[in-house]
Amino acid sequence: MPGPLAYSPWWGTPIKKQKGIGAYTISPYQSKAAPNMIRTYIFNAYRRLSGEAFFFVIPFAIGYGTYAWAKKYDAWQNSKAGHIALGGSH
Repeated sequence: MPGPLAYSPWWGTPIKKQKGIGAYTISPYQSKAAPNMIRTYIFNAYRRLSGEAFFFVIPFAIGYGTYAWAKKYDAWQNSKAGHIALGGSH
């Protein structure tokens, strides 16, 4: 990368040297971009997930309830009591 007084925009195309730019510095706010990253992530993740919980907790609960009921009903149907109650033979 060229120094601060010359800038080449495209593969070495010669241009006039720039004047008036003495140094490039970074803002002190930018240099400390992530001092509390873990703490901020935890609170922000909790805030975002709690806002979205309605959209994944309720469907998961309905799906798991259906699954648990179907497993229990299937076990009953395949049992001796289920066969007798449904009029089938074992």
